[in-house]
Amino acid sequence: MLRYAKWLWRYYRGHQRALIFLLAFTPVAASFMVVQPLFVKNIFDLLGTGAVKPTGLPWVTDWFDQLAQGRIGAYVLLLIVFAFGDVVAHTLTIGHRAYMNIRLEWEFRQESFSGVLDKGPDFFNRFNTGDLVTRMTDDVAEKLSWFSCSGIFRFYEALIIIVFSLVMMISLNPALTLWIVCTLPLLVFVYVKSSTRMNRRYDFLQKKISAVNDTMEACFSGVRVVKAYCREKDQRTRFAEVADQRQAAEIAAVKTGAVIESLWMYIWQFGTVIVLVAGGWYVIGGSLSIGEFVAFNTYVLFLMYPMFDVGNFLVRGMRAAVSMKRLMELEDHPPMIVAEENKRSIPVAPPGRVEFDKVHFRLPGMERDILTDLNFTVEPGKRVALVGRVGSGKSWAARLIPRLVDPTGGRILLDGRDLREYDLADLRKYIGYVPQDPILFSDSVESNIRFHREGISKETLEWAIDVAQLREDLTAFPDGLATTIGVRGMSISGGQKQRLALARALVGRPKILILDDCTSALDAGTEAGLWDSLHEVMPDLTCFLITHRPATLEKVDEVIVLDEGRIVERGGHIELVLKEGVYCKLYHRIMLEEAVGGAA
Repeated sequence: MLRYAKWLWRYYRGHQRALIFLLAFTPVAASFMVVQPLFVKNIFDLLGTGAVKPTGLPWVTDWFDQLAQGRIGAYVLLLIVFAFGDVVAHTLTIGHRAYMNIRLEWEFRQESFSGVLDKGPDFFNRFNTGDLVTRMTDDVAEKLSWFSCSGIFRFYEALIIIVFSLVMMISLNPALTLWIVCTLPLLVFVYVKSSTRMNRRYDFLQKKISAVNDTMEACFSGVRVVKAYCREKDQRTRFAEVADQRQAAEIAAVKTGAVIESLWMYIWQFGTVIVLVAGGWYVIGGSLSIGEFVAFNTYVLFLMYPMFDVGNFLVRGMRAAVSMKRLMELEDHPPMIVAEENKRSIPVAPPGRVEFDKVHFRLPGMERDILTDLNFTVEPGKRVALVGRVGSGKSWAARLIPRLVDPTGGRILLDGRDLREYDLADLRKYIGYVPQDPILFSDSVESNIRFHREGISKETLEWAIDVAQLREDLTAFPDGLATTIGVRGMSISGGQKQRLALARALVGRPKILILDDCTSALDAGTEAGLWDSLHEVMPDLTCFLITHRPATLEKVDEVIVLDEGRIVERGGHIELVLKEGVYCKLYHRIMLEEAVGGAA
C-alpha cells in the first residue's frame, strides 16, 4: 500500500494547488451539507411545539438560533442559503476532481509511453504489443484515472460527512446513534474477507484483456499471411476463444464486486431499519421530538451515500491497485540505454573512425555472450561488410554502433572517444541506421522520410529520395510525397519499403551508415545504382553492411566474418575467397542460392 501511495505522490507533486484546494474546500462543502438538517429540525420543532429543542452542541446551534430568533421564515432562509452554498461548493470540488482525473490520466499514459521507448530487447520479449497497449489504455483510462483523484477525494469527502453526521447524530440522541455504529464492524469484516479474492479476479481480468488486444494486433499485423494461407477461420476461432475468456473473467469480477457492494449496502440498510423502529419508539416515549426524528433520519441518508462511496472506493481501489502494479512492472525494467546529461557534443563534421576494443555483449538473463572479444577498426569513408551464418551476431554488432544496446564488456570508440562519452541524441543524429525489417508508419511518404526531424530542407529531401533510388516509385504513387501508406507500409511493396527506409536514413546526411540486410528486396540494377550514388555523393561515408548479395560483397573495402559471435576471418573480398576458408564457403553458397533463385 505504501508503494502505491509513493507512486501516486510522484504525480501529485505537480498539482499541489489543486490538491490543497480539494483538501481544504472539501470539508467546507461537507459542512454546508451537514448543517442543513438542523434547520429542518428547528422548523419542525417550531411547527409542532412552538419552541426549538436544544441539541447537545450549543456551540454549533446557538449562533443560528440567535440569528433566526425563533422565526420559521428565518430558518427557511438559512436552509436556502446553505443549500445554495452546498451546490456551489460541490460544483467547485467536482470540477477540480474532473480536471485532475483528466490531467493525471494524460501524465500516467505519457510517462509510461516515454518509459517504454527507453527499454531494451529483453523488455519487448517479455511484454507483447497487445499487453503494452492494454496497460497504457485500459489500465490507465478505465481503472486508474477516476480513482487517482475522484475516487480518493470522494472517499475523503465521505469520511468527513460520516464524522460530521455522527457528531450531529450523537448531539441529537446518543443511544439511537449507537444502533448505527453497531453495523460498522460487519462492514469491515466484509471488506477484509473480500479484498484478496477481488485482487485475484481483477488481476486475471486485466491479463485476459491484454490477451484479446495482443491477438488482434498479431492478426492485423500479419493479415497478408493470414489471407495468403486462407487462415481467416482459424483467426476467428482464436479470437472467439480469447474473447470468451475475457467475457468470463469480466462476469466473474463483476459478480464478485456486485456481491460485495450489495452486502455493504444491505448491512447498512439493516441498521437504518433498526433506527426507524427504535426512533419511532423514542418519539412515542417523548424522549425524541418530531424535528429530531426527521433530522436524524436525514443524517442516516447522509451516511448511506457516503458509505456507498466508501464501499465503491474499496472495490475500485482494488482494481486501481492491480492497474498500478501493472504500470509499475513496466518501470521495474531499467532502460537499456541511459542518456546522461552534460555529455560531450559530437563535432559538426566528425571523421567517422570506428573502433571495437575487446567488445563483449550478452542479453540480460543469458549465460553466454552473443559477441565475444571483437577487435577491429574501420577508417573514415570505408565500406565494411559483416557476414556470417544466421545467429552469428552480425545484427547485434551493428546495433552497438548507434548505441541501440551497449556492450557488456570492452568499448566502442568513435574518433578515439568512447561512444558513451558522447551526447546520445548528437551521436544518433550522425548515424543512419536501416534495420533488417524496415518499420514504416501510417502517415504520408514525406512524414515517414522526415520522421519528425526539424530543419530538413526540400532540397535535402529530394536529394535523399534520388540517392535511395525512390524517385521512380514516387512518381507512381497517387499523391506523390503526400501519399499515405498503411500501417507498417502494408500498402507498398517490400522494395519500396526498403528504399523509403534508406531515404529516411540518408536525409539526415549521416557520417556513418549501417545497413542491416535492408536491400534484399531490391533488384540488382537498383542496388547497383544505390551504391554508385552513395559513392559519388558521399565519398567520406563510413558504411557497415550486412548483406547476402555477392555483387555488394565485391564492392566493399573489407569483409569481417563472424561465427558464434567471434571474428574468424577478416580481409578483402578477393583475399578471403582465395584463402578458401569460412568466407569462401559462405560466398559460394550465396552465389549458388542466388543462381538457383534467379533460375526459378
